[in-house]
Amino acid sequence: MRLLRSFSKITNFALAMAIAGTIAMPITQTAQAQTQKDATEWIKQGRQLWQKKDISGAISAYQQASNLEPKNSRILTSLGFLLTQQQNYSGAIATLEKATKLDDQNAKAFNALGFVYVRIKDYPNALSTYRRVIALDRQNLDAYNSVGFLLTEQKNYTEAAKIYRQAIAVAPTDAKTHLNLGYVLRLAGKNKEAFEVYSQADKIAPFNADVLVAVGDLFAEKNQLEEAIAKYKRAIEVNPRHVQANLAISRVYQSEGNYPDAIAALRRAANSRNLPVSEVVAIQKAIANIYIKQGSLSGAIVAYRQILDAEPEDAETYLSLGKILASQQRTTEARQMLENAERFFNRQNNADGLTQTRKALAELK
Repeated sequence: MRLLRSFSKITNFALAMAIAGTIAMPITQTAQAQTQKDATEWIKQGRQLWQKKDISGAISAYQQASNLEPKNSRILTSLGFLLTQQQNYSGAIATLEKATKLDDQNAKAFNALGFVYVRIKDYPNALSTYRRVIALDRQNLDAYNSVGFLLTEQKNYTEAAKIYRQAIAVAPTDAKTHLNLGYVLRLAGKNKEAFEVYSQADKIAPFNADVLVAVGDLFAEKNQLEEAIAKYKRAIEVNPRHVQANLAISRVYQSEGNYPDAIAALRRAANSRNLPVSEVVAIQKAIANIYIKQGSLSGAIVAYRQILDAEPEDAETYLSLGKILASQQRTTEARQMLENAERFFNRQNNADGLTQTRKALAELK
């Protein structure tokens, strides 16, 4: 009762002030807390969907979270990266740029933005963005390597080598960065320096097959085949299906005329799981070339058909297969292969390929 009496004595003006100043504040704070809670729930749901590889569902969840907290740079960063998973690069760029404007210290947002620029081959913007990441996070090894890659693409080997050396200073035991530096030095014609870098990497990571292959390649270039084979064999011991190791040792065996071991190495590589199409093509072309050298055209045909299974628009393979079939007087099949070659060379505007193909077609009886 005493409380009711005290309220009855408050003037209308005082009551309005009390509501505005005292009561309204907790309501606003409560609403804000509820909004944050709801956003957190959407983020949690988005992460779960992301882990289940339901990218569309994850995007929808993060969009809901972003609608609730439109100025949250971290939510936008995750949303931007998810959009890249659907190759929605324009949407990803717009989202990530917004994230960086909201928080210009958000290294993750800049890193994701750089990634998108690389995907669309906008290298100038990618380069400046990754440099921004390094300025924000001096320990970000991926950013150093990305800058090095972009400079290498621009054939700026001197600056690429500098950035890789900076990365090595940040992470002295990272074998990948040593490999990148060695690769750039080789491109610059500095094989002696490259060998020193690879040798250091070999000490750091003696069981790294990529490093062993890199050292073996330098031995092979110097025609030190025994040393090269020893490194390649060591790499294959570490990883029996290592594609580059098997391709490399196969080349050495071929140079020695040891075709059975060369093919065996290539078949090991071909048995690797989840091979990129480019590697399937490289392996099968190498197998086909060996069979042709041996005069075993049937083996080459099988290899070429496996290439076309993986890459149905490989014009060069259609041409090669067409020529072999023509030599066996399998005219109908040869014509089909050569017409496919002509079609795909034409799409590529490959004048030399078209000339060769049309000549082969004209020679068919």
